[in-house]
Amino acid sequence: MDSTKTRSAMGHIAKAIGIVLLIAVSLYVVIQCFVIFHQSYKTETAIAYTMADSVTLDGVVSFETVSVPGTGNLGYLVKDGERVSNGTVVAECYTDDAQGLLRERIDRLGRAIDLLSKSQNSTGSDLSVLTTQTRQALYNLLDKLDTAEYSGITDAEDEFLLAQNRLQVSTGQTGDFSQTISSLQAEYDEINSQLSSLQTITASTNGYFSSTEAMAPIVTDQAALDGASPAELQQMLTDGFPATDTNCAGQIATGFSWRFYAVCDLETAARFDGITSVKISVPGKQNTPLAATLVEMNTDEESGLAKLVFECQTINAEILNFGQETAQIDIKTYEGIRIDKEALHIVDGARGVYVKYGNLQRFLKITTLYEDENYILIPADGAIGTDNEVRLYDEIIVQGTNLQDGKLL
Repeated sequence: MDSTKTRSAMGHIAKAIGIVLLIAVSLYVVIQCFVIFHQSYKTETAIAYTMADSVTLDGVVSFETVSVPGTGNLGYLVKDGERVSNGTVVAECYTDDAQGLLRERIDRLGRAIDLLSKSQNSTGSDLSVLTTQTRQALYNLLDKLDTAEYSGITDAEDEFLLAQNRLQVSTGQTGDFSQTISSLQAEYDEINSQLSSLQTITASTNGYFSSTEAMAPIVTDQAALDGASPAELQQMLTDGFPATDTNCAGQIATGFSWRFYAVCDLETAARFDGITSVKISVPGKQNTPLAATLVEMNTDEESGLAKLVFECQTINAEILNFGQETAQIDIKTYEGIRIDKEALHIVDGARGVYVKYGNLQRFLKITTLYEDENYILIPADGAIGTDNEVRLYDEIIVQGTNLQDGKLL
């Protein structure tokens, strides 16, 4: 009896040990599988990119402007930023709101008449060309909608309708638009006769027009800005500038250029030594960098300040609304292949990155053109066996563990 109990106890102990060993082996396998299958490798494609050596400067934009007299319920006939000449009708004065609605209607009629007139001019056009134009116009319209570029949607819509109408005329789906044009023209003439008696406001000089809501918010004296020392300009920026009188119909920038006056420390100014051509942008307002010229750099050792004056020849509606701004000045631009700085490794004293080739990782050397806190720009002429081996569209390993040249991923 005792021996039976002993054998039974031994069996239970052996069974328990077996279960413990099985659990230990299973746990080991699970851990190893986790290590093998959960090694995370984050990759990023090497793309062509342009980077800039830039500085951010606080300053003020100045134009030569002329006020356009006029008040009341105004309907503008020219767009903000549009170039006008002396005598151009820029606005009309409405005596009731219905006239404004009539102006919107006549503008739509004018667009429709112009569009249908152009649509009939498809004689001799190749069908494949018209089909391609229609497809490209549709893609352009969808792209405007997708990127929320609403300012260009109207023109994109007109281009698509024009291409589609020409295709219909060419394929015989529509004879012509003569009857429709005649009907629209009659309505246009009737509304135009109602608006022809309205009081109008005309431009008194040549230049670029801005409505009251879109014109520069401050008044600047360009002569005073030109004559100011660095310290004086700094004080002007600190004190601020008078607000523009909005009791008018708008203003006209009479010059063909504008200037940006900025103050910086001497160390920042030194970065512009030997530099004349730069690019300027105002993030959030004019995001596209525009070509500009550094026309003045006046340093003052006593105050530790420098005055920088940039001149730009490009004028549009956004620029005409500038006042005191924080501008980005691109001193020099570089073109090449962009790589995330997290991918950088130094192996045997050589700077490089690990690249994924199939299921292998390879260490490739790089040569730096320019770098900032986040990215490195390298030359686009990479070749294996040179000091710069990474090529366009290589799959760069940005994050990973146990990276080694020739090792399986």
